[in-house]
Amino acid sequence: MSNRELKKRLTEYFEHSMETEINIAHMEETIKLCVATMREQPAPAEPRQSFWGFLSDVFHFEGISLLLSQSIILLLTSLAICSLSMDPRELPMYMPFFILAVVPIFFRGQRYRVSEVEAATRTSGAQLALARLILAGGATLVCVTLLLGLEVRLQRSCENLGQMVLYCLVPYLTCMTAMLALIRKRRKDGISISIAIVLGSFVFWWCSSRLFPWLYEASAVGIWIVAVLAYSVLFTKEIVYIIHANKKVNMYGIVG
Repeated sequence: MSNRELKKRLTEYFEHSMETEINIAHMEETIKLCVATMREQPAPAEPRQSFWGFLSDVFHFEGISLLLSQSIILLLTSLAICSLSMDPRELPMYMPFFILAVVPIFFRGQRYRVSEVEAATRTSGAQLALARLILAGGATLVCVTLLLGLEVRLQRSCENLGQMVLYCLVPYLTCMTAMLALIRKRRKDGISISIAIVLGSFVFWWCSSRLFPWLYEASAVGIWIVAVLAYSVLFTKEIVYIIHANKKVNMYGIVG
């Protein structure tokens, strides 16, 4: 049926319905005709954007704020290391703040009450979370590399570099895995819990550097390796969940 014929039938129907009572059977017939006509119309072929193109767009809108927040944390941490202590045991307590810098970005939809809009868009919440995770991980990798370089320069030795890498990985993986788990479980109070976890992690590592000095000796490296492996498994499970949710276009994240 052509659009002209459909328009003619609809006009005749509504002109007739104004003079007589509405006929339910005719109304249902009109609805079926409208639905059939819409289905006959060819859908516009829109090229689906690649993930890397989407990642570029996310960087365009959120990359500056992410890099700025990470740079501020790097600057403050570097000043603290230079002025307060050169002891590598201090490194773990600074790592959670790199997560704190990206918490507002991961929960931005909830903060501005647009999470429903994000969930209704063509791009799934899982893809958005994955893009943010890549950008945050890349920025943190650069910052931690510079921080380790500063520590090596202050120590004037690379002897403890392997241990310092472990000191950075364990707190980072712990806080990041916890934040992703909160997002996956759609906790509406996820942002406040994430901040509490970050601050609690800072206190824990600050206390451990003073109460458990043996934990940072060479003989305790095995404990750190086990911790890295354990949290790497948990972190990988969260990443796999995000990827599967993205492929199946499932709901991911906090709505409301």
